[in-house]
Amino acid sequence: MPALRSPDPVAPRARQLDLFDRPPIVEVLDPRAHVGDRSRVQTLCRVAFAIPPSTHLVFHDRHGWYCSQHGPHCEAVEVARRGMRSS
Repeated sequence: MPALRSPDPVAPRARQLDLFDRPPIVEVLDPRAHVGDRSRVQTLCRVAFAIPPSTHLVFHDRHGWYCSQHGPHCEAVEVARRGMRSS
């Protein structure tokens, strides 16, 4: 009877390299139109990443900067803050 061997470990998927790196797109939105007139949101940005394709809404209000999906430690928060400084 042949000896049983353990299955080969699964290799992690490699990230596809983008030859023409596309920077994230930061679109500044009107917070009153999207959140409401009584909102205390000072800045609202939509940050779009090409790889992986995703869109994040980033808010700046009395609580600070944060992503609606991932919170204050999301990469989109830093991208939005840099986008606001450069404009």
